[in-house]
Amino acid sequence: MEKESEMNKIKKGWVLLVIFFLLLGFSAFIQPSTCADNSGKPSILVDTSTGRITVTASREELKEIERMIPQFPLQIRQVEIEARILNLSEDVGKTFGLNLERLTDVEVPIGTEGEGTALEYGPRTLKEIEGGVGSFMFSFYRLISGEEKLDAIINMLIKEGKAEVLSSPRVTTMSGEVAGIYAVQDVPYLAEVTITSEGDRIEVWNYATVGVVLQVLPKIIGDDLVQMSIVPIVGDYEYTTEGGSARPLFKRQISPTNVTVKEGETVIIGGLIKKEKTKIETRFPVLSYLPVIGNLFKNKQEKESKSNLLITVRPHIVSEREIKGRDKKIFTFEYALAGDMAKQISDIISVRGMIELNPKEAPPNSILVRDNEDRVKVIQEVLNGIGSFVEQRRQRLFSLQFSSAQPTKEILESLISGKGSIKIEEENSLRVEDGAYQLSQIVKAIFSLEESNKIRQRKTFSLEYVQAGSIVSSLEELLSPQGSIEIVDNSLIVKDNNWVIEQMRKRVEELDISGNSS
Repeated sequence: MEKESEMNKIKKGWVLLVIFFLLLGFSAFIQPSTCADNSGKPSILVDTSTGRITVTASREELKEIERMIPQFPLQIRQVEIEARILNLSEDVGKTFGLNLERLTDVEVPIGTEGEGTALEYGPRTLKEIEGGVGSFMFSFYRLISGEEKLDAIINMLIKEGKAEVLSSPRVTTMSGEVAGIYAVQDVPYLAEVTITSEGDRIEVWNYATVGVVLQVLPKIIGDDLVQMSIVPIVGDYEYTTEGGSARPLFKRQISPTNVTVKEGETVIIGGLIKKEKTKIETRFPVLSYLPVIGNLFKNKQEKESKSNLLITVRPHIVSEREIKGRDKKIFTFEYALAGDMAKQISDIISVRGMIELNPKEAPPNSILVRDNEDRVKVIQEVLNGIGSFVEQRRQRLFSLQFSSAQPTKEILESLISGKGSIKIEEENSLRVEDGAYQLSQIVKAIFSLEESNKIRQRKTFSLEYVQAGSIVSSLEELLSPQGSIEIVDNSLIVKDNNWVIEQMRKRVEELDISGNSS
């Protein structure tokens, strides 16, 4: 590490020296102040933490510098961020907090720079949180020793089922560049309900992203110090009945802080309490299903549980030897979900290996793996086995409420792989068999179709050559489950979604024209 650092300093010094003489010549020794002159004269600004050199000069001078720079290759140092996002049960969270105080040196106060002196752990009340909604509070700790003890405690809790790993990614970024770590999901919620003049109920559904987003901006200082700007963003929701109807109340907490640690030291972020309500219903066999009196043999309870969120962040300065010793390989999956595959190989990858989900330079549903050559070969063999159609084959029955089975099947066939199948079952259902990736795409497509087809439209078809009653039966097969046809003065009033109405229009025109020819 020290040798590499010295070599970087020497290379950087030569580049600066070349630029210095290109811009200012030997006169700089006589007038050194011109190097930082703001009067439009050439200047050089060096950011030692990121390795960037900013030059202000004329166009001709900049072209000359650009020509010279490639002859002095410099590599901006990289930082690997190892993070863990864990969910702890309430009682474990309290005990863990006491152990945490013994393992850590000092707490970093929220929203401030540098290292604090207070030792606190646990949630504050709602009134103590300015601008927050819900019971959020972060505490930042710097772990200077006891790394093995912390890992041992966490691993023990995971094995005992008292802790759940939500995400454990490793992300590599340049010094001075932001790294993003995500453990989120999109939650659908009913945003708006409209009742039309005809009594139809129109629902509008939106998505909200909840979970944990961790943004880390590391800067290397000297040989072994890393200054990190850490921004944890936690989103959650709970249902409220304010205004008369149940609706989700979304909460978001952002708590930025700056902290400087040695390479390999861990920063711990704790103190988030998450509340969950679950409804439990117990029934007495047979009697609870009887009409009228059945409710007497049922018992409904609402249980509230709390859990603690814990985040650990550990920076590692990547050496040139590590970079050269790593192989980079992108795996794109046809049948498997990239996220599932990343979890499957998380135990195989080496300590300094890295997995990146859906990198920008790769096709969708891919992972990028960086590790030593032998380990990458092992990972490839494992992925080839568990990513096959045989291993990833899934089957699911979709019961459609607002969409018709046949047109839905025609739309979904484009998403089915060559080895998959889709069949119409009784009661307007579709049975799909395919890979896990295809099933995930079909779930999204069916959800979108169902949401779109909830909205009923009204269309009147006036007939010229046939009697309405004679063609109704042939039109009813086009209706979706919530559709209807009404005859009024030899006209057909159809209430259904846009797709059905368009198909109905074509069928009515054909039948009406055929009536004229006969």
